[in-house]
Amino acid sequence: MLSGHTWSTVTQVNQATPILLISMAFVVIVVLRLFFYEQLTKMGFTLSSNDIEVDENLPNFFNAVKLGDADWLVSENKYMRERYGFNFVTKRVEDRLDEWQVAKKPIVGIAWYHLLANPAYVRAFNYIEVGVPEREDLIVDGDAEEGNDCEQSDMVQILVNLAGVRTSVGENFRFEPGYSNTFLEAQNRAHEFARQKNQASRKA
Repeated sequence: MLSGHTWSTVTQVNQATPILLISMAFVVIVVLRLFFYEQLTKMGFTLSSNDIEVDENLPNFFNAVKLGDADWLVSENKYMRERYGFNFVTKRVEDRLDEWQVAKKPIVGIAWYHLLANPAYVRAFNYIEVGVPEREDLIVDGDAEEGNDCEQSDMVQILVNLAGVRTSVGENFRFEPGYSNTFLEAQNRAHEFARQKNQASRKA
């Protein structure tokens, strides 16, 4: 199929003109690279072949986390695991942060990508953090029953970390008063079902 592009149409400006100019530039670069590399090197027009190593003298991430940031993640993750049966960081990371040492070069600003580590989102979601003293007294829910006051705030943490919840639990669960107990039970059942399924597949 003829394209209709000939030397006589080169001077015409249309939608193909930018591609033509880029192609011409590539041709010039390739020709210079193949036939004039030594001359260009002597003139200083090529990049050096030496590897550039940048040493910023930064410490290991775990040695740069401030105590407040480490305590926040450890307490939040431990609470969600014990109360709702899932983690948003691995137990290994939690244990490593729990063995905190003084940071000589601490991370400035927010250390985590977690939304609720950002005070702006904490205020926007009206979230009361786990480490706040007498947390349940600061949360007002819609019933007079004691023991489930924190559920209103916990819901924010669950929804932000919904990807860590078992699919069957997340799809079928209903948030209602007292959901913290039934949520943990549903998570435990889902974990047990997954464990049995893995064992059956290994035997097969």
